[in-house]
Amino acid sequence: MGKSDAEAGANIAALKGLVTFMHPMQRLDLKAVALSHVLGLTGSEDGKKAIQALDDVLIAIFNLTRDGKHTIAKDAVLSLINLSAEETAAVKVFETAKSLNPPFPLVSEAIKQITDKNSKLADPWTMVLTNLTRCAELVEEIISELETDDKTLPSLLKAFTRLDYNKQKAKLHYLAPIFCNLTQSARGRELACHAKYNFLEKILAFITYEESIVRRGGTIGILKNICFDPVYHSIILNEKDDILHAILYPLCGPEEFTDEENEKLPLELQYLPETKTREEDPDFRKMLLESLLQLCATKKYREILRSKGVYEILREYHKWESMFGKDKECVLACENVVDILIKKEEEIGLDNYKEVAVPEDLTEKFAKEDTEYLQNIL
Repeated sequence: MGKSDAEAGANIAALKGLVTFMHPMQRLDLKAVALSHVLGLTGSEDGKKAIQALDDVLIAIFNLTRDGKHTIAKDAVLSLINLSAEETAAVKVFETAKSLNPPFPLVSEAIKQITDKNSKLADPWTMVLTNLTRCAELVEEIISELETDDKTLPSLLKAFTRLDYNKQKAKLHYLAPIFCNLTQSARGRELACHAKYNFLEKILAFITYEESIVRRGGTIGILKNICFDPVYHSIILNEKDDILHAILYPLCGPEEFTDEENEKLPLELQYLPETKTREEDPDFRKMLLESLLQLCATKKYREILRSKGVYEILREYHKWESMFGKDKECVLACENVVDILIKKEEEIGLDNYKEVAVPEDLTEKFAKEDTEYLQNIL
């Protein structure tokens, strides 16, 4: 038996002995010590594997998330965060909860805590739900659970958009990646764009939320996911320009444009102050640029982007990225958009890029060319 196998065996043996002390009616001091040991095990791969091999331990953790003693409930939820950190493990946690009789309502318990203004466990539960929604095979089922009550999504949205929502000072930043994960699904995008929720309108302000990279990145990810679906391009490029403004604003700097160029831009992007800075995270800049590239899919919306001064903004952005940002992937992402916008429609010669089937050999060739280009720029 190898060292790892021996450790796993020892962990399983120890866990079997601890389960008895993790019963909800057990003495508080015994529960605390047993659960503290389990929480410590969730910090290692061997420990997590041992717990996942014993459904009784998972069941005990589920039950203790509702313990009347806050410290016990908190350690139980923290254990679930660690146990669901990897996709396969998250599926195991979800399926085990569902298989019980009666099932443990993992998703509804998370929602209950997140939307409770007085919950001290709201933040840890958002992280559990973030881990679960990251799994593509669970997303549809989780969305179905959200839809069982038409008040659930508005309640989550309210909790996210009101920064003082939780009276125990929970930040709820991880609601952003939860929403982002949900919009990877067609149904999730449909809900996010449904007129009755005003979802997009309410989250736009957080694209530039400096206090939390998690909230900001999750919000940008939501827009990127929706931009990848041409069904919603008419909603994104609406007459109000609010969503286009939100996408472009982080890419803008303090550069001056001519009066003629300024007239093209959404009103909020005209005559920006000298103190205006760009999004500092290159991954986020790239996501925004990729969003714009998706909006270039059809002739109608390419023409709208040109008419709104997107080329002019990206022209200045490209100069800045090449000189100061110096992220090669961002430079390439910018050039991909510009290459389309500077062409006349007669040169492009097709209405919808997404309807063009690119042969596999050409896909490989383009990928290789991009890799070579990235090695040589900057």
